[in-house]
Amino acid sequence: MKKATLFFFFPLFFVINIASATVDCANLKLKINAENKSFYQGLVQKILTEKVSTNQIDVSEVLANKEWLAIFASTKTSEPGVFFFKNKEFIDVWGGLVEQDEKPDVLKWTQGIHAPGMLTQCFFEEIVIQ
Repeated sequence: MKKATLFFFFPLFFVINIASATVDCANLKLKINAENKSFYQGLVQKILTEKVSTNQIDVSEVLANKEWLAIFASTKTSEPGVFFFKNKEFIDVWGGLVEQDEKPDVLKWTQGIHAPGMLTQCFFEEIVIQ
């Protein structure tokens, strides 16, 4: 019985811990410059269903945590999205902004793609409507 209690408690603790943590996101924000911008554009270009040239992909922000990248990008023909990559492999894309009370849904989604906790927090801070 004690093992079952611990089994259910620890995942719940992890979710609560992520939900209430404060993170310094400045450490995760990468500077976008001429040298790395084309790299980020290329990652996004590879997974778009509508083919566009890399110079038509606007990369507005990049968050990096360990082997993960969250690339905030848009094109003239698409809604802005946050493209998640792990080891340069596409994982998933998030579209749209959220209200503060939608944080549990965002956390559930990021846990589903196994994104690191710090990246999850900073991603949420960027997409929440202030």
